[in-house]
Amino acid sequence: MEELIRYGEKFFDELEIVTRVGKDFSVDIQLNEVFGGGVREDILTIIRGIKDKRIGIVLLDTIDKEEIKKGIETAAKMAKLNAPDEKWSSLPQPGKYREKPKISEDLKSASSDELVNMAVEGIKLARELDKNLTVAGGSIGTSWNEITIVNSHGINVTQELGVAYAFFEFVGRKEGIVTPGIFEFDAKDNLNLNIEETVKNGVKKVQWAYNFKQAKNEETTLIFGPWAISGLLNYALFPAFSGERLVKGTTPLADKVGERITSEVITLYDDPFHELSITKIIADGEGIPTRRYEIIKDGEFKGFIWDNYWAKVHGTESTGHGVRDWSGGGITIGLHVPIIENGKRSLEEIIGEIKHGYLVDGVQGAHSSNPDNGNFAVTANPAYIIENGEIVGSTVFLIAGNIYELLKKATEVSKEQRTLVGMTNVITPYIKFENVKIAGKS
Repeated sequence: MEELIRYGEKFFDELEIVTRVGKDFSVDIQLNEVFGGGVREDILTIIRGIKDKRIGIVLLDTIDKEEIKKGIETAAKMAKLNAPDEKWSSLPQPGKYREKPKISEDLKSASSDELVNMAVEGIKLARELDKNLTVAGGSIGTSWNEITIVNSHGINVTQELGVAYAFFEFVGRKEGIVTPGIFEFDAKDNLNLNIEETVKNGVKKVQWAYNFKQAKNEETTLIFGPWAISGLLNYALFPAFSGERLVKGTTPLADKVGERITSEVITLYDDPFHELSITKIIADGEGIPTRRYEIIKDGEFKGFIWDNYWAKVHGTESTGHGVRDWSGGGITIGLHVPIIENGKRSLEEIIGEIKHGYLVDGVQGAHSSNPDNGNFAVTANPAYIIENGEIVGSTVFLIAGNIYELLKKATEVSKEQRTLVGMTNVITPYIKFENVKIAGKS
């Protein structure tokens, strides 16, 4: 790679080369059967060169040295055709990294038999627990990637990432009631997935969902589960932390540093090395070291996240939050592993004290939220009815509001935390909110 950097310096003032080699292996589930699946191998090289503030980017599906040299020459031609970016400062310098985590070897050597057996085990157990239930969909798989980032300022870092996941969708049909799709999952950085617990949790929710009741318009107590929290925050809140949005004036948090933006029970930080993290990265997408970074402490907003480019535009330093765009080659700003700190009491204890309220397991429509102001409108589905400290049925209702106003109504977070796999690998407890307006859906 150093030889390729030296070659590229003939054409560019600065040069960055990123390679990714990976393998994804999965089996799919459809209607109580193991269906399809396969192995996908991935090889990608990204070349990003800068000459007189003109940027050329080329993506290659090879790591062959001679092909990369040709790619460098192509990137140089492209840079000449592009207009200069007058905001451009420079690529980042090397930093000090945390110790590399060891990748779980079982992820790299997983066999089709192992994954198929897990899927069959899950389907069989679900059908034994509830004969009215269908395992409508799902997937069990592993993913492994090795990423190397080098640049002409001396960054040279390689890291391995691996994850295993099990995902099930359950649908129940009983006495004229058809439940919505009930999702349950497990994700770890090793192959020790808990299929039994995952299935049992999903079946329990299906059985709650059989007793469906219409919701009414009211102001009530809600507990948001990890899936619902992750969906809402990914679209309504997390984008507002971006330093790019601060520079462009599109974040409602521009003048809120040091102010309370949520209730004091909310503490949120980003840390890829959290014990539940499935992406323990030592460097961000452009080779800057990652670290534990506090964003909200006891409700107080502590500051924005930055990549190298926008930090230099703003006159500050990167916080290690450059995220590689694998489809276009560039860098965006984003969280790695956002964590909402957990509490002291279990979900069971919290539910046990609620006379009337709802447990919101999932939300639909979160993608239409507006991070420029925090407004959202979602359907709580599935939602479970809590009466006198117990879950007694299910319902569906609408919630519309503002994410900052909602988070100020948070009164407790659970001891349990879950790891979510999605646009961002969120780690979150259950969160209890008081006095939230809901609208029954007819």
